[in-house]
Amino acid sequence: MSGGRSGKTPSSSGAVVDYDLIIVGGGLAGSSLAIALAGHGLRILIVEHQEKFRDRIRGEVLMPWGSLEAKRLGIYDLLLERCAIEAAYFSSFTNGSAPVVRDLLATTPAATCCVTFPHAEMQAALLKRAETLGTEVRRGNAVSGVTFGDLPRLRIGGDAREFSARLIVLADGRDSRLRSHLGFQVLHDPEQLVTAGMVLEGNINCSEFLAREARPTANTVNLFYDPAGGRMVIAMRIAPRRNRIYLIYHKDVLPKRLSGRHSVDEMIRQLRAVGAPGHWFDRARQVGPFASFDGSHRWVEDPYRDGVVLVGDSAAATDPAWGRGLSRTLRDVRLLRDRLLESSDWRSAAETYATDHDDFYGRMRRLEAMQTALLFDRGDAADKRRNHAFALFARDPTRVPDALGLGPEAPSDDQARARYFGEI
Repeated sequence: MSGGRSGKTPSSSGAVVDYDLIIVGGGLAGSSLAIALAGHGLRILIVEHQEKFRDRIRGEVLMPWGSLEAKRLGIYDLLLERCAIEAAYFSSFTNGSAPVVRDLLATTPAATCCVTFPHAEMQAALLKRAETLGTEVRRGNAVSGVTFGDLPRLRIGGDAREFSARLIVLADGRDSRLRSHLGFQVLHDPEQLVTAGMVLEGNINCSEFLAREARPTANTVNLFYDPAGGRMVIAMRIAPRRNRIYLIYHKDVLPKRLSGRHSVDEMIRQLRAVGAPGHWFDRARQVGPFASFDGSHRWVEDPYRDGVVLVGDSAAATDPAWGRGLSRTLRDVRLLRDRLLESSDWRSAAETYATDHDDFYGRMRRLEAMQTALLFDRGDAADKRRNHAFALFARDPTRVPDALGLGPEAPSDDQARARYFGEI
């Protein structure tokens, strides 16, 4: 139980600590965890080094299974109130094939849909809610050190004082500096896909219906796929007059990465070649940062050690080309919350969370490896395999794991892989 905002907190061993939980990072993972634990008598500190959140180029959609996690954590309605838009449909356009429009509310296990939002606004809304619910927030200073132990400790900036906690959570992102300094080994897959992202601002709606079955009162996420060119486009509205559009391509498709204003014209040329409608670019302009990034998986096996636990991208980062990073982060947060509330032995709870995390992340990594290989591998053999698999999909759609609706629960074992590639 909490000792009060100005007091000390007894740990389960009886030792007095400054906080029950210290969270490094006030973005989606850190703020959602604090919100999810509010009302349980815990003293929580969030340390966020940014004074103001910035556009990160990526991270603006929850998949339907991620929307379910947001509901379980109690943040879904807050997001809709402050910054989010529901996209109840998902529309796919593949060169040479009729468009496929999926009604997400009618076809997903929990009757959930995609949710889109500007990343920085989402972070600000969640951090503010965490603070309103009693979390102490310190902004503008980086954490300068973390020490493992029965009562792990943390230093902020140049302050010599150390703050103790029952548990320290690193939620400071894909390139976590503290993770490396603490000796967590980061594994990574070789680069395969490159993602370029930019914002289009103006009188357009990239969540409009482009297929014949238009539904003017609803939103859709639009996906365009060019198998022969090894390219994909994902587009969505994230706010009024503001849209995010991504070009995803195999690393060998373009001679150099697209980045900066001098590459905008080439980006638009590529987007249109894959299938994005020309009127989007006639009525809007590119604003904010524009860059490309490698999307290879990076992860830590067993993301807990001696009082310090990793969540979100600090623990593992999936390929952003598939848009599952935020959903995966919320799964981490929900798993950790559940384990902490189940037991007063937080070290054991964190160890169990780490096992939970490794299990579902491993399944997601296998699933994305399957999709990347089939959809983006280059060469004659890859083309033949792809054409064979697509012909089978047309006759039996169940061969395609429902990653959109099920996330890590979508089958990714050897039999699922063989069915997906048309080997059985």
